[in-house]
Amino acid sequence: MDLGTIKKKMESSEYSNVREIYADVRLVFKNAMRYNEEKEDVYVMAESLLEKFEEKWLLIMPKLVEEVHQMFSFQVFVFVISVMC
Repeated sequence: MDLGTIKKKMESSEYSNVREIYADVRLVFKNAMRYNEEKEDVYVMAESLLEKFEEKWLLIMPKLVEEVHQMFSFQVFVFVISVMC
């Protein structure tokens, strides 16, 4: 997995949810850390980018949860209205 592949998958709507994107991004950085030694630049950069990614993810996750909650609530509302009519 690499960031270019993730971008292509996002552009072609191959992901069904954001958790899949999250998992692939983490995989990129984890693999870079797995296949390089701790003292190597690639390892250090991957570790740093993973840390930044996790920090940013924690900031956007509540927004995503709220959007899903609002969307679900709206769908339930539409369903109830359609059943009542």
